[in-house]
Amino acid sequence: MMISHGGKKRRHSVMAEINITPFTDVVLVLMIIFMVSASFVGVSNALNVNLPTAKAAEPLQKKQDVDIVVQPSGHVLLNGNRIAVRDLAGTLKAMHRETPVDQVIVRADRSVVWERVVQVMDAAKQAGLVNIALPTEVAQPDRR
Repeated sequence: MMISHGGKKRRHSVMAEINITPFTDVVLVLMIIFMVSASFVGVSNALNVNLPTAKAAEPLQKKQDVDIVVQPSGHVLLNGNRIAVRDLAGTLKAMHRETPVDQVIVRADRSVVWERVVQVMDAAKQAGLVNIALPTEVAQPDRR
């Protein structure tokens, strides 16, 4: 048997609700990311400054590194070009006058006679260059 409540039958309709909580979380996280990344954008372009002019201003000179290679045979290469050790000081001095030399890098083979390396370093010092680097390889640890 069926019990009737009398009256009209009601159909319950399902109401669809959109949960916006995850959407709000994503939007807030994106906002934070954009705010943080905006702080890393270059500030130098943000300020428009009209610099004053000067008649006696000198342009900034770029500095260069000089690469000297001492080969096992004793030959010396200055920036890839062979040069006699006796001409090295004068050439370095002329290079330094043209464009200031920041550093002289002397690369010597491990079998080179040490006297040749000292001659190259002495020529650099005679030219007025005191920042001299002698690069080496990193020693491998003993694996016993």
